[in-house]
Amino acid sequence: MAASESARIQRLIKSAEELAKTGDRQKALTELHKVLDIDSGNRSVKKRISELEREISAMRNFKKTRDSRTHKTGKSVSSDDFVEECIGRSEEAFKQGDEVRALQELERAKRHDPDNKLVRRKILAVRRQIKADNLYDLALAKLRDGDPVTAVKNARAIFKIWPGAPVLADLLGQVEAFKPSLEDDEIEDLEDYELEEVPVSTPPEEIKKEKKAPVKKEKKAPAKKEKTSPVDASINSIRGKISRSDYSGALAEARKASKKHPENGTISELVTRLENLAGGADKKAAAVPVVETEEAKKKKSLVPIIVAVLVVVALVVVFVVIKPFGGSDEPDIDPIEEVEVFQPYSVAYTVDGVEDYSVTVDGEALAILLDGSFLLEGDSESPRTLEVRSAGFETYSEDVLFESGEESSLTITLDSLGTSIVQVVLQAAGAGDGEVSWLVDGESLVENTIDLQTGIHVFQAVQEGFNSVPESILVDYSSAPLQISLALLSQEESMVTLALGGDIPGSAVFTIDGDRVGVGVRRISEVLPYGSHTLRVEVEDHEPWVRTINLTDAGYSATVSPVAITTTGRLLIAPEPWANVTIDGVGMGQTPMAPVELEEGSHTVLLTNPDYEDQTSTVTIVAGEDASVRYTAAEAQPDQPEEILEEQPVIPPFPISQVGPQVPGLAQDMGDVHGYVTLDVLVGTDGTVRSVSIVNDELGLGCGAAAEAAVSQWVFNPATQGGVPVEITTRVQVRFDVE
Repeated sequence: MAASESARIQRLIKSAEELAKTGDRQKALTELHKVLDIDSGNRSVKKRISELEREISAMRNFKKTRDSRTHKTGKSVSSDDFVEECIGRSEEAFKQGDEVRALQELERAKRHDPDNKLVRRKILAVRRQIKADNLYDLALAKLRDGDPVTAVKNARAIFKIWPGAPVLADLLGQVEAFKPSLEDDEIEDLEDYELEEVPVSTPPEEIKKEKKAPVKKEKKAPAKKEKTSPVDASINSIRGKISRSDYSGALAEARKASKKHPENGTISELVTRLENLAGGADKKAAAVPVVETEEAKKKKSLVPIIVAVLVVVALVVVFVVIKPFGGSDEPDIDPIEEVEVFQPYSVAYTVDGVEDYSVTVDGEALAILLDGSFLLEGDSESPRTLEVRSAGFETYSEDVLFESGEESSLTITLDSLGTSIVQVVLQAAGAGDGEVSWLVDGESLVENTIDLQTGIHVFQAVQEGFNSVPESILVDYSSAPLQISLALLSQEESMVTLALGGDIPGSAVFTIDGDRVGVGVRRISEVLPYGSHTLRVEVEDHEPWVRTINLTDAGYSATVSPVAITTTGRLLIAPEPWANVTIDGVGMGQTPMAPVELEEGSHTVLLTNPDYEDQTSTVTIVAGEDASVRYTAAEAQPDQPEEILEEQPVIPPFPISQVGPQVPGLAQDMGDVHGYVTLDVLVGTDGTVRSVSIVNDELGLGCGAAAEAAVSQWVFNPATQGGVPVEITTRVQVRFDVE
């Protein structure tokens, strides 16, 4: 391509970006199509054209529906009438089983009338219902998994928050009726089967009535080994055949032994279980009559009795039936076995291929170590919820469970946004009786369900007579359908949406006009009247984010990235002579390098170069300040052979002329866009840029293409190896700050 053509392409691209920035996207498209007439294979221009066409489509649909988004119902908009409408919609949603929507309507009513006692009582009732239903569903799942003890714990939790919960009686009934299934594990049970002699003279319901003082057990001397009896020999022989999978032989021997020892309950039980396993218990029992004594019948019935006793004991110990109903505080059953102490665990995690990420464990932010890994420690066997976030990637979420004393190393791989498909279900809050239509990324939907790639998408609910605002929402990976509620507003209301940036760990406290509207969440959407409002977002270890806005029918949406409170300083290392840098035992790379962020305090810095003596320095870092270190060691003695070029280190390139990116029109329209675009740049031996590729575009909105176009015009001091310029790929970041 001639130099004149290349210059013309740059002028056309620059003109297009300026037009898009001013909102004239159609003329911008015309300029970009002129670029394709010159260079039909220009991928970055094709990508930018696609972005502009998508923006034009979204704005066209938005303008078409603006007139239909005006509230024309003719109803009173007084505070009392609004609260009554919210309560009515809440009750209707509650009857339909949509408890989340019911709670949302009540919260809207509370914001209009914070002192309304009826609304407050209804909010508490709905929250109580949601919590009880969640515990009930979890308990049923535990019963299906064969875990009645945990199910009883959940029943107790339901009783604490709501003794009159409708689901409580049903749950207790299912717990009492629980019987462990023997079908799946019947063979394994036969191999280890042993029926214990349990006295059954006392009915199970009398267990909790009798209270005995704890009896101190005395250690007994080990019993002498006795000669195996004929009955035990028969039982051992039967079990031996079972262990060898000889079930027909085991059944034949068991029947033979039952004739010889009809009074033995263990042999009788083995006969019954083997016949059930063979699938013809009734016919074979008739063919081989077994004379049972009363004692044998009692022993055959011990299994269901033992199961019943275990369930009752679980109810007594875990649910503590006596305490809620005013019984004695003394325990009915003393512990028999000592619980093994759970030993602390320590698991080291690394995140593959991601430099900047944040980690939360059970909702709390976790520190990242200097080497880019993090350590998860604990002293309880309870599961932990681990979440890893990074801008431009899908959130990694997992419930982890560690073994006692575990020490291991694990690696996590994050998927880029756009890797997974998520089913999204749209709902309209505050909708009237008419039909609601939906817009996703400017395109109309027939139904309220759509499958989308993960990433940022623009959603809007539209209904005649109501106002609505397009909402930009990050769709992240989710195994269950993602529920998104979109607000339909009156003519005097609009929507404020705030969300934490992907690189901000943990959750936040959201405050509007001095009132907290979200605690421990990452995103809020609030319906507010037109006018001035003060927004505040607080994240632990970050400076508060505060904005005062004038809310109009266009709404307000912002991705919030509060500035971290400075607890670090920077270490600047002189580039000449070059050196390999190690800080506190961790390799940091080779100079020249960017300033290194370090926690305040003392750090040990080791600089090495084969041509110089090693140099170890101690530097003190002060938060918010810069410290520096220079390689001043003496040159090493030239007693080693000269290195060939391939063995000498490569000194990386650095930019000497930089062109700032043009802000894309969509980002300018949205406003309050802050973050980085990461790119790989191939720098030639003459310092010019040969090619640029986007590695991570956490912002979208056309910022990646703008950064790519800007970096293509940079000029670098080329990389060198042994003083000779070499072609090499380096990584750069371009920051966008759009207010």
